[in-house]
Amino acid sequence: MTRSRGYAACQVGGWGLHTLLNIALSGAHGPPAMGWLIAGATGLGLTHVARRVLRFHAWTRLPLPRLVARVLAAGLGLGLLQNTLVFLEAVFVFHVYALEEASWAGYFNSATMWSLVMGVWLTLYFAVQAVTHARRVEVEHWKLEAAARSAELRFLQAQLQPHFLFNCLNGLRGLIVEDPVRAQEAVTRLSGLLRYALGARGPETVTLQRELQVVDDYLGLEAIRLEERLRVRMDVAPDALGVPVPAMLVQTLVENAIKHGIAPAPRGGEVSVKARIEDRALCLEVANTPGSPDVGAAGTVDSGG
Repeated sequence: MTRSRGYAACQVGGWGLHTLLNIALSGAHGPPAMGWLIAGATGLGLTHVARRVLRFHAWTRLPLPRLVARVLAAGLGLGLLQNTLVFLEAVFVFHVYALEEASWAGYFNSATMWSLVMGVWLTLYFAVQAVTHARRVEVEHWKLEAAARSAELRFLQAQLQPHFLFNCLNGLRGLIVEDPVRAQEAVTRLSGLLRYALGARGPETVTLQRELQVVDDYLGLEAIRLEERLRVRMDVAPDALGVPVPAMLVQTLVENAIKHGIAPAPRGGEVSVKARIEDRALCLEVANTPGSPDVGAAGTVDSGG
């Protein structure tokens, strides 16, 4: 509906302005105002019909050389047709001119002028179509990219493994009797972690500092199960704490390091988290020992600084 109204406004406004300018510029020695009104109305109707009959929407998919050739041919054809219709209407319908006043030279001069006008109309039409199409493609591109990133981030948020929750609950059951104070601390950590991971309406990116706070809660809960088998080393530059990262990204990497590298080892191992800014990008590394070299993960995130 909006596109149709925009097209109608451009048609009426463009041809109306063309008519008024020609009336104003023609003066006393030019064609009468009625002649320009007939020409403007005819041009408006002819271009609208041509838009339907010639199926301009299919032309927009043509390569540029073929489109230019069609625009030139259509401009010439529409100019000749416009000139003929205006002449016939002015002479036989509205009686603005007498047939004796017509001449072949005047006819061809007028046809040349109308061919130029129609060529300009076609050029503007396809220019508007090209801009509209480019904007539509750009909007669709950003929508798809946003949907893909949202799905990816939701996937990361879903990586809080069920076995981890069961292990936490089992560990809490024993702590409630053995160490109530530590059990309360563990419940607080678990509550904060669940709120962070399962908050469907939370932000999709958080600062690295906020993410590391959640990682600390996670490591504290895993320490209940692994005890001295889990050792942690943090090496985070202060200027990296404010960089935005996908929510649950670091937590997921740390969880994989513990699951595949630390937990299976009888003696456990160390999980290290390193973060620094290099060339205005966040360099983030999560590694563990022992385990295979591919257990750890590293990557960069644009800091936007």
